[in-house]
Amino acid sequence: MSLRALLSLSLLTIPLALTGCGTKIPKTAPTRDSGQSGLMNDSFAGQNACNPKNALRPFIIEWDATDKSSFEAYANSDVVMVRYEGCDMVVLEECRNDSIRGSQGAYKPVEWTSGALEKLDITNQGELHAKLPLSVGTLGGRVSGGEKFHMEYYVAGTRTSTRDAVYRADIANNPGCEGATHFVYGYNLGAFALGSLAELNAAVEASVYGFGAGGSTNKSRKADKQGGDLSTCKSDSATEVEGCKAPIRLTLRPIRDGENPQKEAMKAEDTPESLNAAGMVNLKVEISDMARSRIETAQTKLASRDGKGCISELDAYDKLEPKRKSTDPKIAWSTFRAQCLMLAGKCDAGKVLFRKYLEGNNAMGQSPEQLDKGVEFQASQYCQGKLSPRDELIQGFMALSMASMKKMSVADCDTAYEQVNKNKKTVKPKDDEDHQIIQASRDLYAIAPGCYARAGDCKKARAVFDANFPTDRFKDVKDPAIRKQSMDATFDAMVTKCKAKPAQ
Repeated sequence: MSLRALLSLSLLTIPLALTGCGTKIPKTAPTRDSGQSGLMNDSFAGQNACNPKNALRPFIIEWDATDKSSFEAYANSDVVMVRYEGCDMVVLEECRNDSIRGSQGAYKPVEWTSGALEKLDITNQGELHAKLPLSVGTLGGRVSGGEKFHMEYYVAGTRTSTRDAVYRADIANNPGCEGATHFVYGYNLGAFALGSLAELNAAVEASVYGFGAGGSTNKSRKADKQGGDLSTCKSDSATEVEGCKAPIRLTLRPIRDGENPQKEAMKAEDTPESLNAAGMVNLKVEISDMARSRIETAQTKLASRDGKGCISELDAYDKLEPKRKSTDPKIAWSTFRAQCLMLAGKCDAGKVLFRKYLEGNNAMGQSPEQLDKGVEFQASQYCQGKLSPRDELIQGFMALSMASMKKMSVADCDTAYEQVNKNKKTVKPKDDEDHQIIQASRDLYAIAPGCYARAGDCKKARAVFDANFPTDRFKDVKDPAIRKQSMDATFDAMVTKCKAKPAQ
């Protein structure tokens, strides 16, 4: 057979691009950067190298921010179905019932892990097919042309499905599921960065994309593709967790032929079997009397603000109940441990644990910013020891604000006022909705005097009022006497306890 005939036959066998609704990874480029033909990538050998059976845990580094947000929105409602063939995968966004959320199952809360930086290198086509099969379409030509790539990634947590298997009959009545081959059983969250080795230093022992303190500071930081922010993945700050929770890798399982064997059990009356089949669990936790006693003692020590003693009791409880440890953010006792850690001077560790608990029990669908505020409120109530300037400012302002409900001593007012006063100019609000920080600077003149007034020190109440009153409030009043009368009237109206006791 002639060369012309062979090429014609090869062209006829190239698979057509997949169509349908969903996020689509680009297919193999028709030519390589080197100028050589790219047809081999679509030949039998190329497709066999991209056999999904050999790559059921693909990285999704080709997805842009829109693709990732669409995936997360889908995953927040239902188990995700895909069509995965060769080096091509399509998320079937219509393969669900929009009127019944979770009709195909759901994903459990994130299982947070203590991850570590992982690295992989791509030096040839074989490694590309094996390690990054969904990137053959965009990187295949460059790799064939001799280019090499270096990737770093960090897995911070994993979400897995409430169901172990999906059967063909489960999705047969939904036309949006046509062509579905796999479902996303789970996915990893974290961050990654990938770049050409031509742009990197020869030695890549430390991170070159900003992970931890060892990251390079030269142009090698530039990445061709990235998701999340590797530099945040080692932080203990709960407010930075967003940078290390981007979907980066999927765990796929093939859709099984036939009928779901649990179908009849799921239709049955509310027996234990039917409840389990529907993904419902009995939340009643039976624990031993000894373990319960440890929890109660820990609560008592928490109420007494004995952080170390509380942690000691929880450690003893964990030994008695190893399957329901207080260190597990899915367990309610973890909130006690978080608060006790804060009391024991381990504020950052307590904040992280409390944030993970809130994320895993976010039934109201609160935004990340709302969760941050919940964590910061807990920190303001329990954190002791060395605090960040932001935590210190919020703690002081919360203490002054609550003085109207809880009488404080003059010394307590002094401590809280100093926490705010020394940080109000340096701690900047994150945005125009960061109300705690905005108010701490803007409203200190209105909040702090009340604390001193209830503590019985009107002289200090007036002093902090004068020191923090907005200088431009009466800027148009030229007469000093009238300005003083206006200040006195404002103070008397705000601090009624000291109305008859102005500062001398």
